Amino acid sequence: MKLKLYLTANYVKYIVFILISFVMVIWLAQIVRYLDFNQSLGIQIKEVIKITSFLLPNAVNTIIPIIILISTFFFNKHINSTNEVTIFSLYLSKNSLTNILLIIYIFIIGGYLINSELISVNSYNKYKKEEIKFRNDFKIKDLNNEITIPGKILLIYKNKDNENLNNVTSFLIEENIVIKSESVSYSKSTKELIFTFVKGKRISASLKEKSITDFDRLQYKIINTNNDEVSLGKENYNYFQLINHENIQFNKEAHRKIINLFFLILIIMVSNRLILINEKSNNLIKNYLFNLVVILCSFTLLSLVTKLFISENLKIQIFYILSCLTILTTYLILRKKYAFI
Repeated sequence: MKLKLYLTANYVKYIVFILISFVMVIWLAQIVRYLDFNQSLGIQIKEVIKITSFLLPNAVNTIIPIIILISTFFFNKHINSTNEVTIFSLYLSKNSLTNILLIIYIFIIGGYLINSELISVNSYNKYKKEEIKFRNDFKIKDLNNEITIPGKILLIYKNKDNENLNNVTSFLIEENIVIKSESVSYSKSTKELIFTFVKGKRISASLKEKSITDFDRLQYKIINTNNDEVSLGKENYNYFQLINHENIQFNKEAHRKIINLFFLILIIMVSNRLILINEKSNNLIKNYLFNLVVILCSFTLLSLVTKLFISENLKIQIFYILSCLTILTTYLILRKKYAFI
């Protein structure tokens, strides 16, 4: 019993560790894509982290097959280097090993389906709402004692005291106006941004107005003209909603999900046979590379077939025939190479 738990815990440990590593890399890439490093990161970073976190369940669906395969390589390399694979073979029957791995893979497929049809769909819906809100919000760049709203206003200040900017020269770009003031404060809402200038001069050099005006208090309002709305895409629906949708492209996405599940099952079948292979180190590396290349070729071919199907160059029957044939051929190649089953 302890040996079974040890095998299960260690294999699952590799899957979880590699999955977290990949997800963190993807998350970081998404954060960097969203961040504008000319803006004040302190204001922006929390919102970007929150928004991009909603994309992670979707990312897990995409990478889980390759995660299982790579985890199998690492686990098999570990038990070969420590000779544990020999111990497993001596004390655990083939049926016992199969049952242990079957339980792990059932949980993986169950988790994949729950994530694909429930968690990632709900999470992506939240992402779209937050992303639109973020896109519509004012983008205020605050860097090197300069505050900028592109195409609207530029403020150059000497220092900042809480929410007040001191000794400020402001350029109202659209109106061709310069304002020099002792201090400036601003308040922001979803619809407008209000700057309040205190004690200074307003200098206008536009075609409509040429003047110099002293003031004690002056307000300048910028109206938010960003009004993007949430548009629902294929990621916003689960399989049953997609297959029953009036949009034919959404129906095709449902069929793509079925093929993705078949591909995951292929990876599990391959991993189930690879996990306890006992070979010398050099042969193991060749073994891993061969499997990886074959799987990547299969994935590329499936992607091509799916692209042709979605672009209406393939009928649904041909799509399923070619996809299933690719998956079956991949399995037979690997079975013949390593005498599976």
